[in-house]
Amino acid sequence: MRFGCCVGLDKAEIVQEAGYDYIELPVSTVKAESPDSEFEPILEQVHLLEIVPEAWNCLLPGDMKVTGPEVDKYRVERYLRTAFERIEELGGEIVVFGSGGARTVPEGFPREEAWQQLVEFVSLAGQVAGTHGITIAIEPLNSKESNIINSVAEAVELAKAADHPFVRVLADLYHIDEEKEPLEHILESGDYIVHTHTADTGRFYPGSGSYPHREFFRNLRAVGYNDRMSVECRWNDFESECRKALEFLRGIDAEIS
Repeated sequence: MRFGCCVGLDKAEIVQEAGYDYIELPVSTVKAESPDSEFEPILEQVHLLEIVPEAWNCLLPGDMKVTGPEVDKYRVERYLRTAFERIEELGGEIVVFGSGGARTVPEGFPREEAWQQLVEFVSLAGQVAGTHGITIAIEPLNSKESNIINSVAEAVELAKAADHPFVRVLADLYHIDEEKEPLEHILESGDYIVHTHTADTGRFYPGSGSYPHREFFRNLRAVGYNDRMSVECRWNDFESECRKALEFLRGIDAEIS
């Protein structure tokens, strides 16, 4: 397994020095609705790093709705085209579609219609991302963060409905635990899982709690997954805890191998 850490660009050097394989940045970093002149300093800053932002999260800003009556398709498509072009320039290969604010279904809006909107959105995102060699990973979010796509099983269903080779699924141990989703759902995902996130009890760093990491790793291996896993959690002492998290995860990885 290869391990990364979800951070802002300000902590990238710490993650690099800790020995992670890659970093995972928020898509807002590339300023997709701003002119190239505002992106160029970001490009320069990232290119000075040795570690590469292979993965990206938080695809959409909260006000860019993709469900409900106020979807601005033209804004969404412009945003995606700029975002993926810039992410490719920075070495990105995976972009996570969590974006709870953007995808949450407005109260009273027909759920079937919202589902179809999500199918259309991830299909479009896959088409645009695919031209840049980037894969979309649909992230199931717990029901406190979104009222739709709350399990790995539902994310796989959405990916199948989109039916696009660059639309796949993320498995996040935190959201799985929050929703009490059986880890066996990973075994039913086939080859749809292309990215993973993890944390530990209370959403603190891996190794600090009692999440079933060994079972998580075993089930991922059972479906042939042995690629990226990003730490996405709360921190009290980032520099110290990010090192402890990496040591813990590498230990589990070696044990399960």
